[in-house]
Amino acid sequence: MSAVDDSRTLGRTRLSFASEADIDEFVETLEKFERGELTPDQWRAFRLVRGTYGQRQTGDVQMLRIKIPQGILTTRQLEALAEVGEQYSRGFGHITTRQNVQFHFVKLHDVEPAMRQLAEAGLTTREACGNSVRNITACQYAGVAADEVFDVTPYADAMTRYLLRHRLSSSLPRKFKIAFEGCADDHAIVGMHDLGFRAVEHVNGSARELGFRVVVGGGTSIMCKSAVVLYDFLPANDILNVAEAIIRVFHKYGDYKHKQRNRMKFMMKDMGWERWRDEFGQALTTVMAEGGADLPFDANDPPVEHAPDWEPASGPSVLETVARATGSKVKGPGITPQ
Repeated sequence: MSAVDDSRTLGRTRLSFASEADIDEFVETLEKFERGELTPDQWRAFRLVRGTYGQRQTGDVQMLRIKIPQGILTTRQLEALAEVGEQYSRGFGHITTRQNVQFHFVKLHDVEPAMRQLAEAGLTTREACGNSVRNITACQYAGVAADEVFDVTPYADAMTRYLLRHRLSSSLPRKFKIAFEGCADDHAIVGMHDLGFRAVEHVNGSARELGFRVVVGGGTSIMCKSAVVLYDFLPANDILNVAEAIIRVFHKYGDYKHKQRNRMKFMMKDMGWERWRDEFGQALTTVMAEGGADLPFDANDPPVEHAPDWEPASGPSVLETVARATGSKVKGPGITPQ
């Protein structure tokens, strides 16, 4: 790949989330399925955590979901998405509520070249679907809002890199969603997530400690529930260990049999708050005894992205934008954007 993964690289200058080994494994596993060495259920479980859904329409049609961590894209990544949409999908894509991009009506054997094209730009489909830690979202105003406590982007990025390809991240009872918010208004809606982080600061004289109000167990759909407070203030450097402990409890005690009621909120209801809190505490103690995990930067002095000092280039006019959009070729079945 042209982009090199580096966990120390944060923000909009960060590099690759992709792995060629993931794509090689996808190809090898698909070949095993086509030789009859894997059952349809085994293949389905694998392809889902590689971001590939089988569509309900008849024929060879897949939906490919690409993670856009914190909704941040480079120019090259936008170009790669456009190229994949034109070459392998219908000429356009869909932006999801979890800051992903999806392409429909992709042929199964086009998934590999699409993945490789995206990987060249540093994008991955790994754990974008299935029973996994899904794309970690953040406030769309992070880093530019006048009223934010601090920019949550470096912390969300570090969490993304820590959990991507984590040994438990793709073997959970059900999907697991995480969000970060730094503004006064909760644009990320952390309360509807399995795990939410809201920026908080403690100031003592000239000393400033950064941290998060942590909420757990939220969700929509069946049994709508707002997440409850686990910590009013968690020092920022502890977020990876707390997330690890919560995921370990979900992995150990979650319901693997009943798809309609196996989100973490159901497990917490069945266990009761006190027991869940005890199990979490024990798991956190174990995580810390194993050495724990620190952020790849000073938690109280995170990387800051400064506004560029050059004159921005003028964008295309409204008429030119409309001409480009309407001039693109849309193909295949399904709804056509107007």
